[in-house]
Amino acid sequence: MEFCKNKLKLKLDFVNDFDLEKQARDLGIKIWQTPSFLFIVFGVTAVIIMLATYFISKNYESPEVLVIAECLVVVVVFIVEMLVNKFIVQLTRLNKMKSEFVSIASHQLRTPLSAIKWETELLLTKFKKGLDKKQLKNIENIYSINQRMIRLVNDLLDVARIDQNRLILIKQKVDFLKIVEEVMEEIIPKAKLRNIEIEIDTKKELPMVVGDKEKVQIVVENLFDNAVKYTNSGGKIRVKISKNKQYLEFEIKDNGVGIPEEQIGRVFEKFFRSDNATRYQTEGTGLGLYIAKNIVEQLGGKIWFKSIENVGSVFSFSLPISR
Repeated sequence: MEFCKNKLKLKLDFVNDFDLEKQARDLGIKIWQTPSFLFIVFGVTAVIIMLATYFISKNYESPEVLVIAECLVVVVVFIVEMLVNKFIVQLTRLNKMKSEFVSIASHQLRTPLSAIKWETELLLTKFKKGLDKKQLKNIENIYSINQRMIRLVNDLLDVARIDQNRLILIKQKVDFLKIVEEVMEEIIPKAKLRNIEIEIDTKKELPMVVGDKEKVQIVVENLFDNAVKYTNSGGKIRVKISKNKQYLEFEIKDNGVGIPEEQIGRVFEKFFRSDNATRYQTEGTGLGLYIAKNIVEQLGGKIWFKSIENVGSVFSFSLPISR
C-alpha cells in the first residue's frame, strides 16, 4: 500500500514537472522560458543530433565529413547549453534582487510601524481615562492591526535573511519549557474566545536545549497560532514535550481542518497555504512553517508532521539537549 502511494506521488511529481503552463504561471514568465521547456528542447536537440550523426557516418565514410559533423554537434549542444545556463543565471539574479528589495522595504517599514506601536501603547496606558468606549475600541483595533503588520514585516525580513544565508542565530542554553509556557499565556485567551481547549503533557523538570531564545519562540508561536487558527470551535489542542535520547521533542496535536494528501509535500514551501486552509481562514502569508523549518534545522534539530484532511494535524520538532 505504501509502495503504491509512493509510486503515485512520484508519478504526480513527474507530471507537475512537465506542466509548462503551471510553471510559467508560478514563475511569472513565458512558457518558452521555463526550465522544463528548455530541457525538453535540449533533449530533443540531442536526439536529432545523434540521429543525424548516425546517418552521416552511415552514408559517408570520409573522416573529414565525420569530423565536421562532430564539430557541428558540439557547437549546437554548446549553444543550447548556453541558453539554458543564461536563463538559470537570470532567474538567480532576479531572485537575489527580489530578496534584497524585500529586505530593504521591510527595514524601511519597521520604523513607522514601531512609532505607531509606541504611540498607541502610550494612549492605552497613560491617556486611557480620557477616552470614551468608541475611541478606546478604535485605538485597540489600530494597535492590533499594527501588531499584525509588525509580525508580517518581521517574517519578510527573516525570509530575506534565509534566502541570502544571513539568518544569524545565537546558540546558547535555553529553557524550552519556559518559552512554551510564555507562548501559551498569550495564546490561551485567543483559544478561549473560540472555545478551544489546550492541554499540555510534560515533566516539571526538563533539560536545557541549544537554541536562540527569540527564534525558538517564533517557531513555537507559529505552531500554536496555526493549531488555534485551523481548529474548529469547541476543538482540542494537545501539547507534549518529552526527551528522546539527545533531543527534546515538542509535539502539538489538533483536530482541525488538516491538509489535503496531494498537498502534504508542499507544506514547508515559502508562501504555501493549502486549499482548505485558504477557504477556512483568509488571513495568513504561508511563511510561518518555512521560517520554522529553517530555524529548527539551523539549530541542529528536525521538524516533521502528520496530517489528515478534516481529521487534524500533528506537528513536531526537536532541538538538541545542551550538555
